[in-house]
Amino acid sequence: MEKEIKQIRDIREIEKQLMQAQSGILCIHLDTEKLMQLACNFIYLDKNIYTYLDNSDEDYEHVKYGAIGSFSVSTSEKIDNKAKDFTYRLSYTTIYGEIKDVDDNKLMEQIAELYRLKYSRSIEPNGYEVSENLKPIILDTNEIKSFIEEGI
Repeated sequence: MEKEIKQIRDIREIEKQLMQAQSGILCIHLDTEKLMQLACNFIYLDKNIYTYLDNSDEDYEHVKYGAIGSFSVSTSEKIDNKAKDFTYRLSYTTIYGEIKDVDDNKLMEQIAELYRLKYSRSIEPNGYEVSENLKPIILDTNEIKSFIEEGI
């Protein structure tokens, strides 16, 4: 097996991948000294990740706001073209930042509308409601790392 890993430094290319991704893995610290990882859908806005946490989940009350968290997305493809020197391509991006509660009503409305547009476009704006148990959070970005792995 051979592989080559290249770091992506072009923020436009990284943002394109984040805008196209439908879901990712959020990893956050709990005040019980545990980590919570969950697959979730998300919005990428102003270099930050926004998603919702379910306040009926037993771990919700233990979320450690202000702690460092991470969010990762990945894509993969099999390459069938004989002219290429590799047979697969794996792209992955991880964002590191601080977990914060979203408490600005205007921002909450913007996040809800962006969710509707990304995940439920067929629902009219006046018919779209976010469940009361879903609370928006932000992963306030400190660092973004993105890589492409190609190999045989």
